[in-house]
Amino acid sequence: MNALPSRQLPWWQKLVFLFVQLIGFVLLGLLIGLLLELAGDQLLPSHWLEGELPALIWGWSVALCSALTAAYILVYAQSKEGWAALGFTTTKFSIGLQTGLLVGGGIILLCFLILYLGDWVNITQVTFVPGAFAGWCLFFMIQPLAEEVIMRSFLQNQVHRYFGAWPGLIVSALVFGLLHVGNNAFSWIAGLEIVLGGLLMGQLYLFTQNIWAPFAMHAIWNFLQSTVLGFAVSGMDTYRVLHLEIAGPEWLTGGDFGIEGSLLSVLFIFAAILYFWPSANNEAPWSKLEAERLFFLPEKPIHESDSV
Repeated sequence: MNALPSRQLPWWQKLVFLFVQLIGFVLLGLLIGLLLELAGDQLLPSHWLEGELPALIWGWSVALCSALTAAYILVYAQSKEGWAALGFTTTKFSIGLQTGLLVGGGIILLCFLILYLGDWVNITQVTFVPGAFAGWCLFFMIQPLAEEVIMRSFLQNQVHRYFGAWPGLIVSALVFGLLHVGNNAFSWIAGLEIVLGGLLMGQLYLFTQNIWAPFAMHAIWNFLQSTVLGFAVSGMDTYRVLHLEIAGPEWLTGGDFGIEGSLLSVLFIFAAILYFWPSANNEAPWSKLEAERLFFLPEKPIHESDSV
């Protein structure tokens, strides 16, 4: 039986091919993004992008379209695989969403309840503005999906293709952490938590074999933490329904960085990582498509001259 061709290459060729793919993704994504920005300048009324939230939604929409298009073009050119290879499948769609929502929402709510019951955070005001609530809800669907396309559909997939599941998980988690280093109020606890969070979302990707679980975890995590419960999210302030007075130490509450800067979050994410640990034995969605082409065909054609 044949092995996946990408796994048979010498290590240095794997590194070269991976590097070429990454450079191509960055350059193609930047080009597509530039074209979309130019089109937006020509077609969109200027007042549509006035204000922080509309500008954020437009900017991350461009990032999402650019990342999706670049990933699709490169993966199709690489192996003639389509959307399913990027994790955009209907298989286990509802399971993926439910798993991500349960894991992400469960951890955030547990952290909040512990802090609230311990009197480390107090609710001082409740303000519900439907337009702002809906706007930030939309933003926290677009932005996490864009990041998950970059981290999971492309980076984790490509490293996994050449080097296996654990390298894919670790590299994508470390890159995810590095992308947040410059955020406001960043700390070593926040860095550890974000790396572990990236690892967990990578595990969910392999566990459910689609992008919907890590996307759902990422989206509910950001939206629930900030817009609903009133914390910062990775150091960024948003509109919030609950206004909080934070009285506990930063290592416990996360301070100005949000719950990602809390050791509570680190502990709960680590527990989830242990639970989903066996998922690293799974191949990525693209590998099944490649295997179907390779494993279920004869090793070589059978000719009449081969028969006895």
